[in-house]
Amino acid sequence: MADTLGNKISPISGSGGEGVRAVRIVNTSAVVDRLPVGVLICGIAAGNAVEVLFVNGFARDIFNLEDTATLPCMLDSIWPASDNHVLAGQVLEVFRTARDANFEWSIRFGAIERFLSSHLIPLKDHEGNVYQIICTIEDQTAEKLAERNLLHHAFHDALTGQPNRVLFRNKLEEAVAECQRAGHGSGCAVLIVNIDRFQQINESFGHSAGDRFLISMASTLRRCIRATDTLARLSGDEFAILVSRFHELEEVEMISRRIHEAMEQPYDLDGNEVFTSVSVGVATTISSSTHPEDLIRDADFAMHRAKSAGKARTEIYHRDSHQRARSQFHLETELRRAVERNDLELYFQPIIDLKSQKLHGFECLTRWIHKERGFVSPIEFIPLAEETGIIVALGRWAVHAACTQIRSWIDEVGEANAVPVNVNVSGIQFARDDVAAMVEEALRAHNIEGRFLRIELTESAIMANPTRISESLSRIRRLGVKVALDDFGTGYSSLNYLHQFPIDIIKIDRSFINQLRRDNEPYKILQMIGMLAQSLGHEVVAEGLEDTDHINMLRDMGFSFAQGYYYSKPVESASASEMVRGHLPWAT
Repeated sequence: MADTLGNKISPISGSGGEGVRAVRIVNTSAVVDRLPVGVLICGIAAGNAVEVLFVNGFARDIFNLEDTATLPCMLDSIWPASDNHVLAGQVLEVFRTARDANFEWSIRFGAIERFLSSHLIPLKDHEGNVYQIICTIEDQTAEKLAERNLLHHAFHDALTGQPNRVLFRNKLEEAVAECQRAGHGSGCAVLIVNIDRFQQINESFGHSAGDRFLISMASTLRRCIRATDTLARLSGDEFAILVSRFHELEEVEMISRRIHEAMEQPYDLDGNEVFTSVSVGVATTISSSTHPEDLIRDADFAMHRAKSAGKARTEIYHRDSHQRARSQFHLETELRRAVERNDLELYFQPIIDLKSQKLHGFECLTRWIHKERGFVSPIEFIPLAEETGIIVALGRWAVHAACTQIRSWIDEVGEANAVPVNVNVSGIQFARDDVAAMVEEALRAHNIEGRFLRIELTESAIMANPTRISESLSRIRRLGVKVALDDFGTGYSSLNYLHQFPIDIIKIDRSFINQLRRDNEPYKILQMIGMLAQSLGHEVVAEGLEDTDHINMLRDMGFSFAQGYYYSKPVESASASEMVRGHLPWAT
């Protein structure tokens, strides 16, 4: 049972014996007032106005109501209509439908916004008519703010606060769609901005200083773009800018120029002046694609071209240059497969004894006859192999292929008639591979003596890592393998290398031979080299011989060996084997 105030009266058995009863009055309004959820009881007054009959303490705190507020009262007298229209509308709807309702809403007090969740329960009389509505209110402000914060971190860079790659791509997608709707004459652009030598800042001042530098960089870039553009941080030292709308490419170039000009000013990093630059790549919907990922990819490609061209510059994407890069990528893949499948060939150019005109040896050269493209020039695939590291596998293949050929000649004509083969080894291979161990393994695998194999390397290879290469060459010579210095005379320190490094053979570069005239400067230089080599006990091979005058001059100067088109171009294995058998085309 209940009293007239709605307070429940509960009978309680007492300890005073049978028939003795006590009552405990439960103050329902006091209990509701202390609930950790807001409670309103609403009714409908004249003119369909929502009337508030009861507000508990939690709801008063939410709505910032004074305890002295007089109830019942109109909802409009507690909160302005702009804040209560959602609640009022929901209450009226429940009165009309007589069904529960759940909804979310918010109210604002100055700069503070509260996010609320409510459940409306209709109270019905014995005839089923709704006479009051109970409204529960939960404050979800903390959860909503946490959700917003989580969402912010999902789409923004934690260090700089700028949009991240995900949000940048979304904005780019919207910008592309907008440009397509706008039609011809309107475009959007992506700029990829990479900080040059950023790693040096981290190494010099520490990563925390590097982070502060990135924050400053973001502020600098922000000042260089328009209010309608978007700046994002894609990765460690890489930013992206979305120019959402432009009509002339000059507008985009202007932004790029402002960025480079801003980079001319020093940064104050913990009291140290730091100067840096950026490399910028630009791709637009006019010169590139209208797909967001393609635009980012193409701008990144252009940025790397800016890096390769010397940094501190801007490159604008062009399809033809990208097409060449794609072609190089496919060529790299096919080169890897060619090495793995043994689809390459060795060609052999004879080295001739100038006095006897007999075969002294061969320089072997790797040739790639592509099944679809035909002959692929070494000028094209050797630099690619060095850049990608394929040169290690390619160099190993060449040494083993040369040893295989030498073994075949020894088996056919005997060791007395077989000739040595020079194999070119890249400086990259010396840096990444144990060349001496590789040579030793190849000699052992093919059961040949070291005197039948010679290793050629260039001066530039020695300069790249002189200590490592000197040690490796010494180990190679202990195997009985001679070492040839190729392209001698094209560098600046070749003469110095002759006594510093374990070298047996000097190969004079063809550029000297091409200029050779009796008693001219190249002639005198070659005379000096010939005397120097003779005194040091080195063999000297002149490359690029194409006429008899040069041959006669070299003989007069005491040169012993030569190679060039006068005698033979590089030939396949079968023709080289004929020369080993004694069939010498230059001697007929």
